[in-house]
Amino acid sequence: MSDPPQPNRPAFPWRTFFQRSSGAVFVVSASRRLRYANPAWEELTGRPLAKLRGMRVSARRSASPLGQALAAPPEVWAGRPAQVRRAVPPAEAGPPWWDITFVPLPGNGRMLGVLGVVTKVGEKVRKAEQVPANVADLRKQHAAAFAFELFAGPSPASQRLLTQIHLAAQTSVPLWVIGEAGAGKETLARVVHHNGPTRERHFFALDCAAVQPGLIEGLLFGKGGLAGTAHLGTMYLKHPAALHRDLQDRLAQWFTTPGAPRLICGSRHTALDEVATGRLVAPFHAALAVLEVRIPPLRERLDELPRLTETLLTRTATDRLLADDVWSELRAHDWPGNVRELAEVLASAAAKAADDVLEPAHLPRYIKEAKLRVGATVAKNLTLDAILEAVEKRMIELALKKTGNHQTEAADLLGVYRTRLWRRLEALGIPVPPKPRPKKPDAED
Repeated sequence: MSDPPQPNRPAFPWRTFFQRSSGAVFVVSASRRLRYANPAWEELTGRPLAKLRGMRVSARRSASPLGQALAAPPEVWAGRPAQVRRAVPPAEAGPPWWDITFVPLPGNGRMLGVLGVVTKVGEKVRKAEQVPANVADLRKQHAAAFAFELFAGPSPASQRLLTQIHLAAQTSVPLWVIGEAGAGKETLARVVHHNGPTRERHFFALDCAAVQPGLIEGLLFGKGGLAGTAHLGTMYLKHPAALHRDLQDRLAQWFTTPGAPRLICGSRHTALDEVATGRLVAPFHAALAVLEVRIPPLRERLDELPRLTETLLTRTATDRLLADDVWSELRAHDWPGNVRELAEVLASAAAKAADDVLEPAHLPRYIKEAKLRVGATVAKNLTLDAILEAVEKRMIELALKKTGNHQTEAADLLGVYRTRLWRRLEALGIPVPPKPRPKKPDAED
């Protein structure tokens, strides 16, 4: 006996149901194409369905950022529901995020599609978290270690550099730092960051010549890369001209967009010189080398050795003193490795010293040999003719000073004719002093 016929039931108005729903709902077909989205979804994404219907929804890089964010994980297509958290596109890291619940839609032994429900999770989730007091103290100590005083020196070059650093810290425009290896380019970048408008966010340093370009591109623009986070305040790129030209163009576009972190580049050459050699693309130079600062090498500011030595020994937590004869050894060296080499030399000497005083014996051998090389060069240049000329020049200068620059009296004092004195003044390069004014006759009583 067959079942009695059932009365016809009206079809469920699913479209009207979803259209009135305040939840953001979308449907993806088995071919991974967007087929339906309700008004709440359009309001959430800010895009109309009419223009996006048929959009490819896939986790592949060829899909759009929105299509990647809406892609269901593999287990959903295997028939199991799932929930994931995705960064709001086009960002690749949150907050804010989307929590997406995926429900498979099977039918007739195959998958008809996937239903998705999107809920936005804002930044308030992160703001509710408090930074522990010990972590906050460590951050303050770290920032205090990069004060302006690290580059304060008595020389005019150091004073000019310090003024430029102060000005750079007051802005957020891109900065190009020029200096030899070990001169302190990254340290300068950290000083600018910790005293600038982006100091509350993170500092990130990257050596473009030491890391493969593919890894750099993935680190910056890959899934969850740094380009999608809002917590990065300053990025320091060491030798950016080592990157391939396509990546340089992409970096120039990223760093010129609103909300991008501040860029500081370090190089041995100016940005214009890198463009002239073809290593740096012109857009990178035009957009990302707004300010240029040059760090003088250590050999040009040897008068700062006491200050730098004290700072470096303090950083190594060694309260050591330098013997007086150590300074002559340090000043004789030309320091091709600059401040970095000085730090290594002091650390090595402090490890060898048994007491609190660093002696010349604690210095590396090549540092002590530098003084011997300088002495040998001086001795080699001091020939007999050079010594006699130096003595003659000094005697003539003393005679002129004693006679008030009166050449005739100076010649008499030296026991030579005035014409001979005049010829020696010219030959030795002694400036001819002005003739003295004639003495006024004594006034009559």
